[in-house]
Formats: sequence, structure tokens, C-alpha cells
Amino acid sequence: MAEDLEVDLFGDPVQLDREARGRPEHRRTKANSNKVLLAFARGLSEKEAATSIGVSVPTLRKHYFSECAKRKDARLRMEMTQLSRLNDAAAEGNVTAEKELFKRLDKGHLEQVAERVANRGTNGAPPKPAKPGKKAAAQQRAAEVQGKYAPPPPPRLIN
Repeated sequence: MAEDLEVDLFGDPVQLDREARGRPEHRRTKANSNKVLLAFARGLSEKEAATSIGVSVPTLRKHYFSECAKRKDARLRMEMTQLSRLNDAAAEGNVTAEKELFKRLDKGHLEQVAERVANRGTNGAPPKPAKPGKKAAAQQRAAEVQGKYAPPPPPRLIN
């Protein structure tokens, strides 16, 4: 199959007239696989990832099932891959890579500190419910009265 295929504006191959009937089956490509992984790393849904490569969601699940399985971890894996590349470039003496690596590490550290400060004092316990005000507490006590001073029962409904 050494035929030269035309590509459209988005880089997808244009299918020329064929003798076979029906729509041709989708072909998995490395470029589309990378697009799907990038879509998941960005936080897009399966429908949006499928639209980005021009297929339906069932076709995406059929041909890119391994990428769909990695969906939840895609952002973390992408970030770690980028940090690894920056580290490799910094080890080779690239000063710009060193600066960017330190920026990203500092940003991650600040996010961790901000999360700890936001959760400070809770010790993982759920927050206590708010105490009712004076009026709400008085109404609640009045509703709980028993005996001679209890409110009368509502009238019975007919039917």
C-alpha cells in the first residue's frame, strides 16, 4: 500500500473513491494515539478526544483502549515525562532547562504547602455542624414539648 494519500486541513488522510462498499475501517496511527493521550492529559472527556481525531466514542474505545485505560493518570504521567526531559537537558548543561525545572519544582512545592495550610487544624476530621441560633433552638425545643403543653395534633383528613 504505497499509495500517496492527500491530507486535509487537519492532517487527516482523504479517502479517494474505492471499489469496496461501506466506510473504511479506522486505522490507528501513532499521531492519533499521541493526540488522544494529550487530550486526556489536558482533562478532556472521551467524547472530546474522539472528536479531536474525527472518530466516534465506540471507535475510540475500540482502537485506543490502552489510551482510554490510562486516562486518569495521563496528566501526572505527562507532567513527569516533561520533568524528566527537563532534568535530562539540565544535566547536559542547559541553563534554561535548569531554570524551568526549578520553577516547576517550586510550583509543585507551593501547591503542597497551600494544601497543607488550607487543611490546617482539621486533622482529617469532618467539620462540625453549625450550632443553631437562639430562635432556631427555641423553636426546636418548643416542637419537642410533651405532655399537657404539647401542641395539639392536626385534624384528621376525610377520605
